[in-house]
Amino acid sequence: MINYNGEILPSDNNLSSSNRAFLYGDGVFETLKIVNNTILFLEDHYFRLMASMRIVRMKIPNNFTLEYLEAQILNLAKAQNCENSARVRFTVFRNDGGFYLPNTNSVSFQIQVFPLENTLYSFSDA
Repeated sequence: MINYNGEILPSDNNLSSSNRAFLYGDGVFETLKIVNNTILFLEDHYFRLMASMRIVRMKIPNNFTLEYLEAQILNLAKAQNCENSARVRFTVFRNDGGFYLPNTNSVSFQIQVFPLENTLYSFSDA
C-alpha cells in the first residue's frame, strides 16, 4: 500500500508517466524510521523536508503541518501492520505540467512504508 495525497491505495497504483519527478527529478524526499509507533527524529526530518521544498520553490500546502504528516505516515504504517519497526520514504513532487520549467509549483506526495525485522539500526554487508 501507499499513501498518495492522504489516500491509502494499493501499491500497484501507478503514477502518471508525465509525473515531473520521473521526467525531471523534480521532487524531494526524506527517509524516516518508525520504532514502537514513533517516528524517530520527526521534527528534524520535517524541517529538512520543508527547507528542501522551499529551495526548489515548491508551494507548501497549508495542511503540511508536522502533525498532519505524522498522522499520514503512522496511518499507513498501521494499515500495513508495521508500526513497531519500519522504514518510511516520504516523497514530494511537483504536479504535472511544463517541460524544463514547471507550469505550477503545487505539489503531491507519496508515502511508502517498508517493514523492518527489528528496531535496531543495521548496515548491509553488500
